[in-house]
Amino acid sequence: EDLLRDWAPWIALLLAAKFGLGWLYRAAQYRASSLTKLTLRDTIYQHALRLGPAVLDKKRTGELVNIAVDGTRVTRILLAHYGIATPLVLCVFIGAIDWVTGLAVLLSVPLTPVFLGMMARNFRASSRRYAEVSNEQSAQFLDSIQGMATLKMFNLGRARGREMHAASEVQRTETMRLLLVNQGMILFVDFGFALGTTLVLAVVALLRMQAGALTPGEVVALVLASAEFAKPLTLIGQFFFAGAIGREFAKKIGAFLDEVPAVTDPAASGATDAGEAAPLLHRPTLALRRLAYRHAGAERPAADDVTLDLRPGETVALVGPSGSGKTTLTSLILRTVAPEGGEIRLDDVSVADRPAAWVRRHVALVPQDPYLFHGTIAENLRVARADATDAGLVAACRAANLMPTIEKMPAGLDTVVGERGASLSGGQVQRLAIARALLKDAPIVVLDEPTSQIDVETEAVIQEAIALLSRDRAVLLIAHRLSTIERADRIVVMNRGRVVESGTHAELLGRGGLYARMHGIAAPPTLRAAAAGALA
Repeated sequence: EDLLRDWAPWIALLLAAKFGLGWLYRAAQYRASSLTKLTLRDTIYQHALRLGPAVLDKKRTGELVNIAVDGTRVTRILLAHYGIATPLVLCVFIGAIDWVTGLAVLLSVPLTPVFLGMMARNFRASSRRYAEVSNEQSAQFLDSIQGMATLKMFNLGRARGREMHAASEVQRTETMRLLLVNQGMILFVDFGFALGTTLVLAVVALLRMQAGALTPGEVVALVLASAEFAKPLTLIGQFFFAGAIGREFAKKIGAFLDEVPAVTDPAASGATDAGEAAPLLHRPTLALRRLAYRHAGAERPAADDVTLDLRPGETVALVGPSGSGKTTLTSLILRTVAPEGGEIRLDDVSVADRPAAWVRRHVALVPQDPYLFHGTIAENLRVARADATDAGLVAACRAANLMPTIEKMPAGLDTVVGERGASLSGGQVQRLAIARALLKDAPIVVLDEPTSQIDVETEAVIQEAIALLSRDRAVLLIAHRLSTIERADRIVVMNRGRVVESGTHAELLGRGGLYARMHGIAAPPTLRAAAAGALA
């Protein structure tokens, strides 16, 4: 009774310490795993930024999303639950009481992870197939949602559904196979290693007590310690399933992070963030000198010895057959890919010596198919300038002939455009893209087929906006419509990656070269007659 009263405060203190330390351990464990997941996703996104569209456009978006979301989740579980520190600490505690018993326990510590590691090798193929099917399902589901209109139009909805069901069945089979292995591991570890370790320790401790090396109290302490010793070992079997999948996703994350960017910033360039880069050059001349570039696996270069100057206040139209290298030239200017030969300069500055973000600050792009994020009109405009005021947004929209349309919308600039601008017409999307370019106020503007997907009436409105956007800026205009090309100060004709002609509209028609042949095929009879007269 006196003994219990004397030891009661210490027992209470030990119990409180056990619960407190257990809580701290679990809190630290999950905090560390959550930070790991967050860091992994940030790392994946930052690396995706470095890779850019030149690399990412060759991958399936759904697979990348699955790696970044589901992959980081299961990797977090793997990192959160696997550890062997607690058994090692307990081995030291047991060894401090009796070195013989401690040595016996220490020898058994590696057996569980070694055994499970041997078993894991037999099921790597299954976990790899699970990860591959999971990525494929995510990509296929995203494709189906984005292409729903096409599936409905061609009555392929049910067929695609059967394909997805078959993929789900494969994933279910692989999941059940891994779960079967997992349950076997739990059974083996719980009744083999955990129970066996406790039994062996108890037998050794009792034998040592009979030999007079241990007291009954020390034996009880050792048996209690063995129970704590077995708990972490059972977790290894319990989370074998998560670990098998987590390892495969960790490999996929590692493979993605090993991807090499198409463009790398110079090592001595300093800050690469667009906001931290050096000030803009004032109305620079864009000079392309003997540029060469070949896509991987292509038979011929996409750009072959291309030389071109784009001066402030000048509009240059870039034309040519499909595959002539126009888009590649745009990618080279925007630094989404780097030339294999030649040089690009802004005034006397080689862009290879500056961060890509600094180069892109000089260029505003109006693409053929502008991408709008899910959000409001104002949010999509502020992609160009985050600190733009509402008055600045209104001015840009008014200059792009978009403000009359916005004023008719109940929410005005706060109108939600939907995913990829689904709630806007094609002409409205193009005008919003022009307003965004105006808001950026870059000295060089690239217009990539800005009127190719709109009607003639809308084209006239957009042409007015383009004329304002082009004022006092160097403009590279990629277009096929004659009404757009004729406005250019100079027309550059490309074919098979090379510049084959350059001049004004009238000069090129008079030469009777590729430009004249292109418009002789596509132009109306009156224009063909004018071209024939010019050639005569």
